[in-house]
Amino acid sequence: MTSIHSNYASFQEGAERLEKAMSGIPDRVPMYAQIHEFAMHEVGVAAQEFYTTPATLVTATLEVLTKYGIDVGFVDYDVYNIEAEALGQKVIFGDDHMPDVDRTEPLIQSRDDLDKIKTPDFDSAGRFAQVIEMHALFKKLTGVEPALQFCGPFSLAANVRGIERLLMDIYEDPGFARSLFERLTEEVVAPWIEHQKKHFPEAKSIGGSDATASLPIVNLRILEQWIVPYVLRLRELCGDEVYVPNWVGERYLKTPEKIEKMLELKLQVSPAFLEGQDPDVAALGPELYKEHAEQHNVPLVLGVGAGFLDQATPEQVADRVRRYVEVGGKNGRFALYLCNLGATTPPENVRAAIDAVRTYGTCLPAS
Repeated sequence: MTSIHSNYASFQEGAERLEKAMSGIPDRVPMYAQIHEFAMHEVGVAAQEFYTTPATLVTATLEVLTKYGIDVGFVDYDVYNIEAEALGQKVIFGDDHMPDVDRTEPLIQSRDDLDKIKTPDFDSAGRFAQVIEMHALFKKLTGVEPALQFCGPFSLAANVRGIERLLMDIYEDPGFARSLFERLTEEVVAPWIEHQKKHFPEAKSIGGSDATASLPIVNLRILEQWIVPYVLRLRELCGDEVYVPNWVGERYLKTPEKIEKMLELKLQVSPAFLEGQDPDVAALGPELYKEHAEQHNVPLVLGVGAGFLDQATPEQVADRVRRYVEVGGKNGRFALYLCNLGATTPPENVRAAIDAVRTYGTCLPAS
């Protein structure tokens, strides 16, 4: 493990490239990656230590990003657990993968348990203070403003209530479900965002992780009526820099009109850019996402899927990355994202993706 006094100022160039990509045509397509579990495996640290020791997580992440040549610095962690754990939800730590909530024992068993949802002491509860320490160390080492994160209200509700019970509540006891969402949004997630903003007032990105709010776990009606409103409430309370980009599943929709509706809902909660991830992009084609982004005059981010990166050959990875950057990078306003690299992701596939971006990722204006 390198010293925490190491200098990672080179990530300032990557931050500038990403900013340029979101507004115009950079020198080449920028790449960022969700890499915490992969980094943990690379440095050989057990999950209990890795996810509870800010210096270990941050320096390991920056070292692995540097080793593989991923130009955009980004420190990620088990975002879905932070608020739930602080409220009292049990979290299980494995040996070689990121922790997860104990899904056999949800915190909210009945309406009476709603009183467990109250604004935590962010200086002492759970790992809130460790997250602040991680962001501060990242900023110190790189000179780059951290990207702040939070768990989306729906995913947080699923983690403390259980997804099956939560979906049943929506249909059978909507008043209880509304109370749960409102209390989590107003009393936990919004105050946590504001606490982070207090420490990092210059942060331009405050992204919510909300993968549970994806098809086929939910449907378009639940997305529109039960999920979008609480993200919009967070934006109202905490500012326009708050967004949720990572719903997936549009490949399950049977008509172009429904796919269009899904993408429109995505832009409601992430209006500054459109994100598509595999396997949706692989199934529907990157052209659909590029066309929609250009129609709405927003940048595009395409994510190469974790499952694909885990199972594909390096040649297949290079082919997919080439297609995505050639389609997405035309006219600029595009970035590539490697989704959730895990402990079993082959290093040669990571290298293949990065080499392909450097080979094919020059953004070309329309001819």
